[in-house]
Amino acid sequence: MEREFIRGHDADVLALDHELVGSSGAMRRNRIFLLILTGLRKAAERAVEWMSRKRFGSVFLDLPEDLTPYVREYMYGRMSQQDLWKNYAYLTGLQQPFVNASRNGVEPILNALPWLKGRMPELEAYCYQDLESHMESCRLSEKVLFMETVGRVRGKIDVEEWRRILNQELVCVTVGWTRALENIVEVARGVPENVVLYSGFTRPIKERLEEDGFEVKSVYLQHYWRSPLDVLRAMAWLRGVENVSCGLILECVKRHLKYLDYVIFSEDLDTAHARWEQETWLNVA
Repeated sequence: MEREFIRGHDADVLALDHELVGSSGAMRRNRIFLLILTGLRKAAERAVEWMSRKRFGSVFLDLPEDLTPYVREYMYGRMSQQDLWKNYAYLTGLQQPFVNASRNGVEPILNALPWLKGRMPELEAYCYQDLESHMESCRLSEKVLFMETVGRVRGKIDVEEWRRILNQELVCVTVGWTRALENIVEVARGVPENVVLYSGFTRPIKERLEEDGFEVKSVYLQHYWRSPLDVLRAMAWLRGVENVSCGLILECVKRHLKYLDYVIFSEDLDTAHARWEQETWLNVA
């Protein structure tokens, strides 16, 4: 099996073969588990549940590579998490709302790192994102926020401007993805069991890692409906931005603006997304 789906505390589903030598007697390839995050705390919490039942030598966080020394200082108990995020803000130059957005989806994992290190003394943590690409991604998020505000306040959707932003996002992802892969492969070649916490498109990174000689297993941590904007991003990636019609962009953005109503009037993103999923499903049914 190349996939593993984690549902709550199901120990049977969580069980995996950890033998170093296969039935043929040949030494198996180094293994990478891709834990698919969604940006929601629920997925991060399930990632912690999954990791608490495994043994592995390295864990790769979806954060800028320059943050690695600070993450390790925190994991070893020599730095507070508050100071870790201060260093993140200093490195990236991001405003606090964007720091909080980055923190929301990864905080449960960071909370668990010292405990995981105590249980697995051999464990090392790495951050694998390219810093410049990470900062560019956040800059584009500011543009998206501006476009969302214009759409909500003025009721105006500039389809071509949304198309330009989608194209810029894809360029940013492509550039950052190459460097991120280099960071992962460089370390994982020397470690038999690796965990990569990943929130992008699964197929390309899985195929590339397999080409580099790794055994790769994708771990889907929760049932998840993409938000309308993420659906649009996925279609742009699959088809190419130029092949996504103006009508489709317009419809997805309209639905995204309605999705934002749930976000604004909910206590947190997880609650908002759950309400949106439930009501959208009822409408579809």
